[in-house]
Amino acid sequence: MTSLRWLVTGAGGQLGRAFLARARAGGTTAVGMSHGELDVADADAVKRALDRAQPDVVLNCAAFTAVDRCESEPALARRANAVAPGLLAQLCRGGPLLVHVSTDYVFDGSASRPIAEDAPTRPLSVYGKSKLEGEEAIRASGGEHLIARTQWVFGAGANFVRTILRAAGQGQPLRVVDDQTGRPTWAASLAAALAAAVGAGTRGTLHLANEGVASFFDLASAAVDEGARRGLCARVPIQAIPTAEMPRPAVRPAYGVLDLSRARSLGIRSPHWRDALASHLDAERDGRDA
Repeated sequence: MTSLRWLVTGAGGQLGRAFLARARAGGTTAVGMSHGELDVADADAVKRALDRAQPDVVLNCAAFTAVDRCESEPALARRANAVAPGLLAQLCRGGPLLVHVSTDYVFDGSASRPIAEDAPTRPLSVYGKSKLEGEEAIRASGGEHLIARTQWVFGAGANFVRTILRAAGQGQPLRVVDDQTGRPTWAASLAAALAAAVGAGTRGTLHLANEGVASFFDLASAAVDEGARRGLCARVPIQAIPTAEMPRPAVRPAYGVLDLSRARSLGIRSPHWRDALASHLDAERDGRDA
């Protein structure tokens, strides 16, 4: 990772911040550009950014990830999640490697075992459809790329874990769905895995996430337990409920557990999500990006 020059788009988000923190700690040259600094759907702006940074790798963390808002703002979702990645792929062709972050929402959630990279896709939401279209545009570009699918990311910024801690801090009982299953993934773990994948020369599509499987109820329970130990929230009761009792505009995959076999075969092994959660909450308590 150290010898490569990176350009990180969407650098103000959870993964972008985690990757830049890792780069600083490791002495890697990485230029981060937030959404306000670079609109990745603006070809001229992207060309200027590439010319200035002269990167070996472009890590695209920019995306419209407000899943429910995507249902009511499909044009915005498509611009950010489909058009922009395709544009980046075209502009990177023959130049830097494009590393693009995608999602388990490209699957329909009907699987009963971990989902491999080559499993059939069938997104159920505008968000998932826009992300799949972005993947397809990158592949069609013919440029060198790595599409890394991940899920349930938490880090510095807005995320499920922070929402749970904030709610628990109010001292009221919580109700959390227990019939959606995935792999909670710490942004810092994902940043390390992405760097390792690039270092290993990985191309194509790769699933990256923390080890272990959980429901949102499991994750919420662990967050409250670990958060209370660190004085970040109160220890409150949590009730497990079915998704049907908490309807949302966008359909979530019921089972989105990504198969990590390819990553493991490359020597990429991330911590268990419970250990990653503890490390994340230490960073939250200490007020630092990790």
